[in-house]
Amino acid sequence: MEKVDTYPLITVVIPTYNRAALVIRAIDSVLSQTYSNLELLIADDGSADKTKEAVLSINDPRIRFLELAHTGHIGKVRNAGVKAGKGEWVAFLDSDDTWLPRKLELQVNALKETARRWCYGRFELVDDSGKMIPAKAGTFRPVSGQVTAQLLTNEVAVVICTLLVERNLFEESGGFSTDERLYFRGDYEFALRLSLKEEVVALPDLLVNIFDHPGRITNTLENAHERSSVPYRMFLETQTDPRLRKIARQRLAYLLAEAAVKRSAAGDHRIAWTQLRKAMGNDNWRHWISALYRSCKAYFPVPGPLLKTTPQN
Repeated sequence: MEKVDTYPLITVVIPTYNRAALVIRAIDSVLSQTYSNLELLIADDGSADKTKEAVLSINDPRIRFLELAHTGHIGKVRNAGVKAGKGEWVAFLDSDDTWLPRKLELQVNALKETARRWCYGRFELVDDSGKMIPAKAGTFRPVSGQVTAQLLTNEVAVVICTLLVERNLFEESGGFSTDERLYFRGDYEFALRLSLKEEVVALPDLLVNIFDHPGRITNTLENAHERSSVPYRMFLETQTDPRLRKIARQRLAYLLAEAAVKRSAAGDHRIAWTQLRKAMGNDNWRHWISALYRSCKAYFPVPGPLLKTTPQN
């Protein structure tokens, strides 16, 4: 390990639920860190499989298994893990993903050099064999400083598994929201609140591998656009800055328009028209017209080609 001359304790939280077959891989990536002054909290959300036995079979004094009643709310599970820890800094890893070995070392060095209070870095989406999958959102951009506007527009991607956050800042920001609306994208909502509190340091280095598999939450969600809209709704409930509010309204309108297309295709036409009406005026007009057209196609399906008949003699 280089540069680091003091070694603060880092609390690492892995929330998990019924992932005995995957969580060991995540744990191994934490225990293999070049930065070793850490404690690892496995926050188990009431798993009914062999998760507990799998975790307790690992002989490492840095591991603690936190057995929780099932809530299905990952923000509550992560908060419980942080609360049970003692580290000056906190980091998070999902139970189906892995860290690269120098993840914590690189971040601690960067935070010491910049005197910032939180840090994120590059990630890659990979398949089960570890082969990289091109990101749908495009190339990762390591933007440091004040990034709230870029987060709102998705120009900056802060993935929860790349975060390293000062515990005091985590607490000042209120931790992860326990709002029941935030079943999905609670990590994004948390990053928005962090960005409003403090400037960030971003690393161009690859820190995390995100494994794409059928059980991944983003692959199992219904009404994903509606669920993705919740952080923007919550942001607008508290934020007063006109520039940031305008961006949030535009993002919300875009997601509502896309949600309307899905709703219309599913036959939920009344909800679809309500969503289109709410999006009108804030969404880009070209996109809104496109969403209206696609919704109408679902509402008024175009009949297939008429059957050709062979003339009879």
